[in-house]
Amino acid sequence: MKAQKAVSGLFAGLIASAAVCPMCSICQCAYAEDISEIAAISVEQTVADTEGNFTARVYLDELPKTGLSAVDFAIACDPAAVSISNVTLLYDTGADDAEAAVNPTLKGTVFTYEVTGEELQIRWATALVEPEYWLSEARAFFAFSGKLNTDAVSPGSCTALRIVPANREGVEYSAVVAGYMDEQGQAYTCETRLTDGAVWMPIDETGATKYGDINLDGRITLSDAVLLQRAVTEEQALCAAAYANADCEHDGMLTITDVTLILRTLLEEEDADAAVPAAD
Repeated sequence: MKAQKAVSGLFAGLIASAAVCPMCSICQCAYAEDISEIAAISVEQTVADTEGNFTARVYLDELPKTGLSAVDFAIACDPAAVSISNVTLLYDTGADDAEAAVNPTLKGTVFTYEVTGEELQIRWATALVEPEYWLSEARAFFAFSGKLNTDAVSPGSCTALRIVPANREGVEYSAVVAGYMDEQGQAYTCETRLTDGAVWMPIDETGATKYGDINLDGRITLSDAVLLQRAVTEEQALCAAAYANADCEHDGMLTITDVTLILRTLLEEEDADAAVPAAD
């Protein structure tokens, strides 16, 4: 096992690298022609229970082929609407145990988080230079649980869960930091692609937020009918929230009848709009 470097130095190097060069492909990186220089991170859209309790997962959707030895960002939410109570790491690369084997005081330092007034701040970083301990798989990264303030969030509405640069000790990073440091101490950053999530307050105990809203954008459109048709034919898997909204017939199954009901709703709305006299 190679000698470790201080994590603080690692982030200092990554931030400096990002300031000079925001993408690996622009760096004079030995692996630049062979790697994807994108780190894609997303927060799922989820639904709370009728009391406001929820759990949301954060995913690593795409990573550079080198992997990441460090990533730092925050999830911002409205503190008047959301309180976060617990965070659980779902992706264990073995870095924490490996670092603790070298120095027991490093146990529990690879993945850290802090809940501030408006942010859930996340940092995953290892000073190990062996890529086998880095983040390298597209998969669920961690989950966080919390509670919606039912006085502030009405049934059928949602609160955004946005991925933003962390605001640490009063200093806000200009971008989400993601990259790695090689054996020579050279830091490389990669471009990030971020997809925000949301937590919805259901309208009933089934977990539905708006029957017919399959893509969870708060509206019923033709896109919802197409998505449901693909789910009925098993071409598309739906998350639990979308599945609840898809059961328009309220029979516990997804069938072509549910698609027909969405199309009928759209047709009725179109006829209603056509019947409204145009303004002079």
